[in-house]
Amino acid sequence: MYDLSVAIVSYNTRDLLIQCLDTLVAAAADLRFEIIVVDNGSTDGTIAALADYQPAVTLIENGENRGFASANNTALARASAPVTLLLNSDAFMTPGVLAQALTLLNGNPAIGVVGVRLLNPDGSIQAEAGTFPSFWDDLSTSLGFDQFKQRTAFNAGRPEPVDWVHGACLFVRTAAAGTVGGLDERFFMYSEEVDWCRRFWKAGWEVWYIPDADIVHIGSASSRDDTRRRLALYQSRLGFRRRVDGPVASMLLWLLMLVGLAGRAILRPVAQRILRRRLGRQTAASDSALLTALLRVDPLSRWAAS
Repeated sequence: MYDLSVAIVSYNTRDLLIQCLDTLVAAAADLRFEIIVVDNGSTDGTIAALADYQPAVTLIENGENRGFASANNTALARASAPVTLLLNSDAFMTPGVLAQALTLLNGNPAIGVVGVRLLNPDGSIQAEAGTFPSFWDDLSTSLGFDQFKQRTAFNAGRPEPVDWVHGACLFVRTAAAGTVGGLDERFFMYSEEVDWCRRFWKAGWEVWYIPDADIVHIGSASSRDDTRRRLALYQSRLGFRRRVDGPVASMLLWLLMLVGLAGRAILRPVAQRILRRRLGRQTAASDSALLTALLRVDPLSRWAAS
């Protein structure tokens, strides 16, 4: 009988995946655990590299990129421990985190999901837990204005219930996932954990965050095409807004996204000439490319609100 099942989705992150596995094994100590790696059609030698980790690692080869949600659902269906950890292949475990999460879940039967804090490699805070995003939260985040928002304050060192936690390192009670259902595969990438946590709460399960449990997360390691990554982010927010508030809200959000991107594409070069420095990671060309791609998205083709 395992204490923990670990589900890791890989897609062309061979070296990071190996580092992820090494830190996971080192942090697991005396825990009885299984590791299930679902590969989404990697072409960088990931499969060959995993040969050194078998039979400790169960490898499932999808042969194509089916997305984060679909691959994790495949792993969840194979998980046999009471708790399953969904761990990104570019996330590195630190000592004590596994024990803290398992202690919290085992001691509180009402909890269905537990999350931890994500740190950048330099030790700065990358992400914590969150409140369910409003319409304006989705808009501001999509347009890059979320950096001006004040960070949510959490009780230092004390776990507490939250709306949602990040999917890069997400502990779920396996039986609870069985009652709630898996991640919604219509989210190809991004926002699937927000939607999942919302469904856990609606089903009567609590979501908790441990503020003093940290892992290191690289972020977007498998997303080399920035326009495709940003488009997936925008689409996921449109899908979530359609689910929560219906088609009118989704259409309005889409229109405002288009207006905002057009404004950024036009005004960014002007602002950079005035300030004589680059503004942000994107360029006017990348904003224009995203605008063109987003114009081809039908916000009303998403699923109905529920």
